Amino acid sequence: MSLVQPMACQQRMQYSSEKKTPPPRPVYTLPPKYAKVARSILSYFLPQYQAQNIGKELYKISSTYPQFQEFWVAECDLPESFQTWFSTSSLYVWMMLVRIRADPNAKHYNQELVDCFFRDAEKKIRDSGVKSGRIVNDTLKDLVSSYKGTVMSLDEGLVRSDAVLAAAIWRNLVPTDGAILEIDAVTKYVRTQLARLDKTTLEQLIQGEFSFDPIK
Repeated sequence: MSLVQPMACQQRMQYSSEKKTPPPRPVYTLPPKYAKVARSILSYFLPQYQAQNIGKELYKISSTYPQFQEFWVAECDLPESFQTWFSTSSLYVWMMLVRIRADPNAKHYNQELVDCFFRDAEKKIRDSGVKSGRIVNDTLKDLVSSYKGTVMSLDEGLVRSDAVLAAAIWRNLVPTDGAILEIDAVTKYVRTQLARLDKTTLEQLIQGEFSFDPIK
């Protein structure tokens, strides 16, 4: 037998064992007018989708404020009740809202943050034993009205003066007699925490790199 034949067989086997390069995949592109429409749709829904997670992270920070028992209940002489939790939580949610208002997608984050707050409030109402859906809804309506009034008062105090801010804190958070020192402490606290938030990027907030200080 000729030696050429085995060599030819080896070459055929070598060629057959080599992997064939697959053909390139086709690339599909949208016509410019359709691409523009697609971008506009994505630009609308993407911030809303992101807002769900971002709003939850921002509320997580706002809802883990320190010293509920030590300061708000003990020092300010407020009852340990759902209403006290709601009014004090409104303050921390408001401070977070002040920080993120300047963001381009603020309206999405704001709404999700507030929605998380009221979902938490509804859960606490139901966990307290309230079974009637009508009572729950009526209570939430009252809370929404109270929350809006608190935000408006705090906003006014923020842009006007510490005296106006202290009055808003007294009316909405610490409506107890003889709590002048505590109201002054909360007023100064709000200013310092807002300054800290202003120096914190949105990325740092989302990653949980911020927490509220205790009230001194």
